[in-house]
Amino acid sequence: MRVLSVFGWLFGLLFAGCAFYVVFTFSFAFLGRAQARRAHVLRAALIELLVTLVMMPLWPLWWLIGASYQASVEGEGDAGGNRHPVILLHGFGMNRTNWLWLGSRLAARGIGPLYGASYFSPQSVRRSAQGLRDFVEKVVVLEDAEKVDIVAHSLGGVVARYYIERLGGARRVGRLITIASPHRGTVLGRLGLVPSARELMGGSPLIADLGTPRSDVAYTSIWSRADNVVVPAESASIAPAGEDRVFDDLGHLSLLLSPRVLDVIAERLAA
Repeated sequence: MRVLSVFGWLFGLLFAGCAFYVVFTFSFAFLGRAQARRAHVLRAALIELLVTLVMMPLWPLWWLIGASYQASVEGEGDAGGNRHPVILLHGFGMNRTNWLWLGSRLAARGIGPLYGASYFSPQSVRRSAQGLRDFVEKVVVLEDAEKVDIVAHSLGGVVARYYIERLGGARRVGRLITIASPHRGTVLGRLGLVPSARELMGGSPLIADLGTPRSDVAYTSIWSRADNVVVPAESASIAPAGEDRVFDDLGHLSLLLSPRVLDVIAERLAA
């Protein structure tokens, strides 16, 4: 009985934390905004709560799982031969366990090898980008490759862009696919207490420094009009320098568990 009581208390704490995240962010992003489609936002909020309840218990396991995914030899998308290794880069406050669902399904389609990278997200974007640079160099040596592709969520997309555009990463990256990344900043960054969050404010020196994406790297931005963290959601757009793929009814974390998003990523990596 005592064990059940402890588990009940832990689940209650988990549920309360996830519910606060969903209620606060969706209220901040959409309350009083006439342009928000209520049905899509309510549906996105419910799915976001369920997704968060699934993801958060996995958070402490990042040092055990999620470091790599082996592509299936007979996967649906296995064309054999000349594919880049793919690096999966998480967002703010998260880690590589975010990719357990999406990474395993990309591997099942014959895409890969895939590597989950981790970094200390509260630090400055530049320091995180330097860590990404070192990680990429290790992967290209390990795989005897010249370039990699990067799939990045949220802050990870900004980190990847800084690496590409300010640290010479363009010579190592063929494609960058971002998911819910605030390329033009987010109003929610005003509430940040750590360097990387403040750097994500719209109009911050870092966002201004990134400027226009390079033309020698293929950029794709996957984003949703119901994003509860990138505010306004259109800040995730990378057009016309790259390609946008837009959804109407997915929250910030829910994009990582969406079969529709999986299909877009697989299509772009196979292009």
